[in-house]
Amino acid sequence: MWAGGWVSIAGQPVTAIWKAVAESIQSGILEELLFRLVVFRLLWRAFGIWAALGLSALLFGALHLMNPNASLFAAVCIAIEAGLMLAAFYILTGRLWVSIGVHAGWNFTQGWVFGAAVSGTSNFAGGPLSFHPVPGVAPILSGAGFGPEASLAGLAVGTAVGAAALHRAWKRGRLTAIDAGTGPIVGRPAGAAAEGDVVGADGLEPPTLSV
Repeated sequence: MWAGGWVSIAGQPVTAIWKAVAESIQSGILEELLFRLVVFRLLWRAFGIWAALGLSALLFGALHLMNPNASLFAAVCIAIEAGLMLAAFYILTGRLWVSIGVHAGWNFTQGWVFGAAVSGTSNFAGGPLSFHPVPGVAPILSGAGFGPEASLAGLAVGTAVGAAALHRAWKRGRLTAIDAGTGPIVGRPAGAAAEGDVVGADGLEPPTLSV
């Protein structure tokens, strides 16, 4: 975004850090507990993994419409780049702490390190850099007041990482349905299925309730 001339990035004195750390951890934990451990898992059990990915991502994006400086394009970007990416890390690892860590690191790096708005908010300010859209640049390039998440660059990066995580999950057999009570279960080795396992509508079992 900076190389394209769409935003300006400049140095500034560090004025705070602990508020940004606390906000990053809080948002990572609360949002991942709600959207990945509860909403995503319930939708997975009810409709299957692909429907769950789409529906949970749409809900995640839609709720960000309530944030300052939000737009329909920003909500779509959040749904695709963050909703799918964070769920993909959960599918790949079977551990919620990975999604929490990525989410918290995402917010802290954008907001504190680069000084950009995070989903329209400035709760993470105080770091070594300041980030501002260049006047006159289209919002889809600069992110405008919502921040980099509402830009084509943010959309491209988040989508690429999410797709790579899903591809890796597929290569590891984590998207393979259980066959007759045996075979791979998401988050467990092949052959680890046990009698009585509850699976989703497509024969896939969400990761166990573990952080």
